[in-house]
Amino acid sequence: MLLFPVRVEDAEVDRVPAVSIGIAAACAAAFLLTWVAPRNPDGMRADGFREILRYYEEHPYLAVQPRFVYDYLRPEARATIEQMHEKAPVTVDEATRALEQTHLDSLIEDFAVAAEASPMRRLGLVPARGLLQPGWLTHMFLHFGWMHILGNMFFFYLVGPLLEDLWGRRFFGAFYLAGGMMAALAHFGIDPRSPVLMAGASGAVAACMGAFSYRCASKRIRMAYMIGWVRRGTFLIPAWLWGGFWFAGEVFSLVSHSSEGVAVMAHIGGFLFGFGAATLVDKSGYEARALAPAVQEKTTWTQHPSTELARAALDRGDQRVAAEAYRTVLREHPLDREAAIGLARIEQDPAPAIPLLQNLAVRGDLGQAWIMALELGSAFDPDRLPDKLAYQLAGATEAASDAGDLPAQLEAAIGRRKGPLAAKALLRAAKRCFAAGRDGEGQAHLDAARALPDLAPGMLAQIDAARGSGGRPASVPSAPPPPDGAGRAVRVLACRLVDLAEDALHVGLASGETRRVDFNRLVGVAAGVVASAQGAAILTDFIVSWGASGEVPAAIRISGNQLGLSSLFPGVPAKEAYAKFLGHVLARTAGTPLPSREALAKGEYPRFPTVDALNAAFYRNARG
Repeated sequence: MLLFPVRVEDAEVDRVPAVSIGIAAACAAAFLLTWVAPRNPDGMRADGFREILRYYEEHPYLAVQPRFVYDYLRPEARATIEQMHEKAPVTVDEATRALEQTHLDSLIEDFAVAAEASPMRRLGLVPARGLLQPGWLTHMFLHFGWMHILGNMFFFYLVGPLLEDLWGRRFFGAFYLAGGMMAALAHFGIDPRSPVLMAGASGAVAACMGAFSYRCASKRIRMAYMIGWVRRGTFLIPAWLWGGFWFAGEVFSLVSHSSEGVAVMAHIGGFLFGFGAATLVDKSGYEARALAPAVQEKTTWTQHPSTELARAALDRGDQRVAAEAYRTVLREHPLDREAAIGLARIEQDPAPAIPLLQNLAVRGDLGQAWIMALELGSAFDPDRLPDKLAYQLAGATEAASDAGDLPAQLEAAIGRRKGPLAAKALLRAAKRCFAAGRDGEGQAHLDAARALPDLAPGMLAQIDAARGSGGRPASVPSAPPPPDGAGRAVRVLACRLVDLAEDALHVGLASGETRRVDFNRLVGVAAGVVASAQGAAILTDFIVSWGASGEVPAAIRISGNQLGLSSLFPGVPAKEAYAKFLGHVLARTAGTPLPSREALAKGEYPRFPTVDALNAAFYRNARG
């Protein structure tokens, strides 16, 4: 039966595990330089070994140096040497035997000198060399063959990045090196005089596994099994049990001497060090006091100080100061959503918001782009948008389902500018008008398109075909009705939180109005993390209707940077503040939490690549 781990379930990190990637890259580079590139990576020349063996076959009564036997020969080769040994024949006198022994010793010495000159031997750890050798550090980046490095790096991949995400890059890097050296020290303690070379990252990886078994004990490991070729499958076990079984197996190998050639004591020592270090870091409060805040500072989006200045200025009606504060934010963070929308609305010009709208369009998140466009209100002037952006927005018909006639206005604006996209935009606007029964307006768009200079023959043919139909419905066949549950998943009203009361939310609308939302009116609460231009952004939906009689659900949506958590919970880290906020809401709402009340209470927020994916997951099949 073969049993091995496949992955850690629900394993996610908040930023790139740079140290883990660096460690893996260092191991790969060292492997290429010390094992793949050299002709004899371990320095042991085959012709030299054959010469020693041939001479010993001819003189089996001689003594082979123990160092050669145990340092350079595999167990099966040692057994062969022992079986070959014979007593010296009476025909060989002492002087002759001494000369023959000297020659064999010189062959072995030449072989050892060549072997010791190899990078593997020089950079690996040999206990007999004592404490002053580079191998204490360098051994953990060297490996004996492909299976050795692939096995170690796979186990490191399972646990290393998660520990780095929890403890931070500096602390994890120091922990990894310390774990490798402590594992080597455990191996050294078994036999300080051993001339046998030790190399490999397994001791440091074992330290990571020990720490993971304690720090992430509740994580689930997906295990795969194969019983011959008859049966195979997977199952889940907690991380503490996985680590415990692995550790027990290493202890059994040590006491039963069943893993000759493997530095089992290094595995045991590394695991114990990692488990003990993780326990100490937790119980001493060092992680909560120093590590977690430092990590959170690096991984959590923090609000620019000028954003609060702008909010305060708007509250007292000082738009000039608010605009200057928003400009300060945008100079440092051009994609800051609140600053872009706020400045655009003050100046009644979409220019400050265009970089973020373009970024969303490039990433394919047109649903979020339209939400932002609607938040701009009267500042969203189709005549001031670049043609490409306007064309992309107008073409996202599902995302723009709440936009009224704005898509048609965008296409008309593109047509007026007579750029490269003008003909396409006007043709699409015409078809849109025909589908809505506004034939006269559609024909006007076609006339404007036909009057454009330098039209390609293909485009002329399309315009003339649409003109020839006279705007009849047959010329613009309507799409078949969507199946049940398809189409737009939810109607969203994007807001910002103004105040959190005991029994209600007070939210600010794009128009500047403030509205009270009683908790007892909510039929559900949903929270999910979506990739955004600034990294991961959490969206909170306050669901006011699941939809009835074919209508879609409706929700008030507040993004994380619109919650004002720093004002609600001063001095509280962002993640903890959000958990407090959500707990306040859940305790007062009887509706359905999504994905579940238990998940939200534990801070387990599902992640989605786009807003549309979040909408589909939460609302596509959600009905009251």
